[in-house]
Amino acid sequence: MDLKIIETGDGGDAVLIGNDFETIDGFQNMPYFGMFGGNPGHPTKQFLENEKRFDYWANDLIYRNQSGIQFNSLTEKLLNTTVLTSNTRLKIVETVKKDLKFMKDFAIVDVSVSIESVDRVGIYIKINELSNVEQKEFVYLWDSTKAELINQSI
Repeated sequence: MDLKIIETGDGGDAVLIGNDFETIDGFQNMPYFGMFGGNPGHPTKQFLENEKRFDYWANDLIYRNQSGIQFNSLTEKLLNTTVLTSNTRLKIVETVKKDLKFMKDFAIVDVSVSIESVDRVGIYIKINELSNVEQKEFVYLWDSTKAELINQSI
């Protein structure tokens, strides 16, 4: 069980239901953390104790000695530094797959990307858990003008 995390335009936030946090039993947070939860495009480094971190909190707490599985948000960096064109669409697909590579041991991940408009890209992810026939679909809409994730749906 995990807290449900959604994008609010100011980073991921836990969802409240009344006075309690909403929880999830699956891996719905994983694509979001993989693409948008790390140090955008920079391998997580050792930080000084008083230095501000911009990466996923578990990179240090849980994955400190496992740099190969730390979240480093290559997708977020690419979206922030690339003009959206039909040529970059395939690069976005490959980058999303690289960010979600950590899921390969327990799920089959299928990624497609469409340029929705001049400044908006849609990232479509289908995940089939290996131990389950149920398929989960995720949609992330990125606005390059605002340089932010503007919608996330499961």
